[in-house]
Amino acid sequence: MAENETPAGKTARESASTLSESMMPDQLNHHGNVFGGEILALVDKCGGVVARRHARSPVVTVAVDRVEFRQPIYASDFVEAHGRLTHVGRTSMEVMVTVEAEQIETGRRRCTNICYLTYVALDKLNGKPAAVPPLILETDEDRRLHAAAERRRERRIADEDGE
Repeated sequence: MAENETPAGKTARESASTLSESMMPDQLNHHGNVFGGEILALVDKCGGVVARRHARSPVVTVAVDRVEFRQPIYASDFVEAHGRLTHVGRTSMEVMVTVEAEQIETGRRRCTNICYLTYVALDKLNGKPAAVPPLILETDEDRRLHAAAERRRERRIADEDGE
C-alpha cells in the first residue's frame, strides 16, 4: 500500500475487544473502592487494543472525551472492559469502552463506567499520523453510536473554535 493510500474499510466487530481483570486489595482507595485511575488504565489498554487492531499500526491516546463513573467497583470484583469503535477519521479513531463489574459470589453484573477515547494511528517509520481504514457501519447500533460520535466531534470542534 502506498504511503498516502487509504486502507480498505473494516467493521467495528473486527476490532472489538474485551479485557478482563480481578480487582485486588492493593487497588483500593480509602473508601474500599477500586481507584478510578486503575479503571482508567484498564479502559485505555482496552481502547488501545481496539484502535491498534483497526489501524494495524501503533497508536497513541490523544483525548479522553468523557468518563462516567456510575457505580463503585470493589475488591474481589471481576471486571471486564468492552471496547468498540464508534467513529473513524482520516488518522483518528474514537473508541467507546464500557466497564462491567461482576460480584463473584452472586454473579451479579453491573455497568460501572462508560468512556470515550480518541486515538491517532502512527506510521511505523517516523511516528507521524497515518491513514486508517474507514469504518463500515453494519448494524443499527453501529449507526446510532456513529451518529452520537459525530455529535461529540462537532462539539469538540466548536469548543476549540471558541477558545
